[in-house]
Amino acid sequence: MIEERRKFIRIDAGMAFTYRLKGAKGAVEKAVTKNISPCGIGGFINKDIKKGAWLELSVALPGQKDPISAMGKVIWTADEKAGKINAGIKFEEIDADMKNRFLEHVCELMFSQLERLKV
Repeated sequence: MIEERRKFIRIDAGMAFTYRLKGAKGAVEKAVTKNISPCGIGGFINKDIKKGAWLELSVALPGQKDPISAMGKVIWTADEKAGKINAGIKFEEIDADMKNRFLEHVCELMFSQLERLKV
């Protein structure tokens, strides 16, 4: 049996985000999250990016004008699809205000999902 190593649940959420390798110049790649957790995001990214890579992230939170910015580390990769790989990205460097905004959004999603499950 595979041991569950996740510390937090994942919430299905499709939010737009951009990324590029830390310190890279030029255009950013656009993507959409598959799911989110209090510590990071999961989604399909460029297949050339490997586990352990550091990414500059900008995540658009629904209903908010300004996206959150963070530095993330690719923790795992799997499931190549159409030139992209499914990846888990952990927030490693994030401003406290940005982290709070992200956590508020995670909580709102959790509460709304719980409300829908009530009979």
